[in-house]
Amino acid sequence: MSETEQMATETVDEIEEAQTATAVQEQIPEESKVEAAEVEVTEVSPERKKEPPKEARNYELIFLVDAGLPKEEMNALIEKIQNFLEQREGLVDNIRVSDVRRLAYEIKKRSHGIYVVFNFWLKPNLITELERLLRLEERVLRHMVIKTQA
Repeated sequence: MSETEQMATETVDEIEEAQTATAVQEQIPEESKVEAAEVEVTEVSPERKKEPPKEARNYELIFLVDAGLPKEEMNALIEKIQNFLEQREGLVDNIRVSDVRRLAYEIKKRSHGIYVVFNFWLKPNLITELERLLRLEERVLRHMVIKTQA
């Protein structure tokens, strides 16, 4: 490929990226844009770290929420799930919130979303109850709970 073709390809790529970014900004309402830095995430500090309950296993929960969800609702949802786990003697190790991401395909007519990841310890018989809560929660577009290695 000649230098001219390479420059043309790079220019086309830059234009496509700019158009995609513009389309993303137009698709998300201005008042409901969520910045990952603005979302308050509580982490269990190392000095307060408790022992997981007996018979508990290590799990990872990944769920997807709409990018247009206001940060207050996002914080309320995270707090609701964290309280659910703690009320059932679970131990939350870590919570991570991603930036707004473009989805590979539309989910419930949404093309952008925010991923939230929980690492936690919980007794295996309570996982079905957690999945039921997530299925009934309308703000959660998709979710997945997997057992991880301790």
